[in-house]
Amino acid sequence: MDSRRLANAPLLSTPANRMPGRIAPTGAPDPARRQRETAEYLSDMILELRNLARANQLYTVMVPLEYAYYEAFTAANRVEIPEEELQRIRELSKASEELEQVPLKA
Repeated sequence: MDSRRLANAPLLSTPANRMPGRIAPTGAPDPARRQRETAEYLSDMILELRNLARANQLYTVMVPLEYAYYEAFTAANRVEIPEEELQRIRELSKASEELEQVPLKA
């Protein structure tokens, strides 16, 4: 975890508190945050294992860890599209379909 994320994640700021989903003093974290923190924690751990396998030339172990790292990293850094944008995309899609169905005049 880089220093910027560490600074913004007080629940994970010390080694004793690095378990994802720990309850904050103000209450339980929401499920999406807990999932993101867990995926981030997993990606950090998997990256360490992958680097250890690579350093010892255990390539058959390294490759599956590489895939697992990318999956965990992707889950930790997922971008949620706001509902308003999704609605706008749907509207554009409908307009595009309507334009494709209208015959062109020569």
